[in-house]
Amino acid sequence: MQHRESKTSEYEQAGFSLLELLIAMTVTLAVMVAASTLLATSLRTRARENVRSNALASVQRALSSMSREISNSGYGLADNGIVVADSTVDSIRTRANLDHNSNLNGIDEDVRFVLQTAGSNKEIVRYDNSLAASQRSVLATNITSLTIKYLNLVGDEVSAGTAERLRIEVEVLLPASPEEPEGVVNLVSQVSLRNAPITLQQF
Repeated sequence: MQHRESKTSEYEQAGFSLLELLIAMTVTLAVMVAASTLLATSLRTRARENVRSNALASVQRALSSMSREISNSGYGLADNGIVVADSTVDSIRTRANLDHNSNLNGIDEDVRFVLQTAGSNKEIVRYDNSLAASQRSVLATNITSLTIKYLNLVGDEVSAGTAERLRIEVEVLLPASPEEPEGVVNLVSQVSLRNAPITLQQF
């Protein structure tokens, strides 16, 4: 009987070689680094956009509050309610007789909005000068500039005491990110005075 000896294969099956393992680890590491970089960039962008959105929302609320109160300036009075001595390009003081009494000491009847510097930060601050609620409240921060223009009906600049309407411009600073430099956004509000001189002349 003929006996055949089995021959072992020339190459036995085995795992990855050291070189193959190193190549696989290098590729995996590169993919992980790329994914981590992409994730970190996305998180930084999202954080910056959140800060930007919060800053813009804060200024929009400040403008809305200012516009609402300033538009009521002069209510119950015989003039437009703007206190000329305390109203400049970055500050305005308005009065209104909201409770129909002989003085202007009620809450929200004597209000001033002003741009103030707190350290390195500029803020829009609201002061209520009434005796009952004398207080200071910050409406918006990271402000670059506040510009108040006193206008007549056709848009010419006039003195505060004869203003028919106002144009309020606010610039807010947006912080820098690794991908983008600092930026400034300009927001504008147009306010018509309910007690403007031309309105009073009609009655």
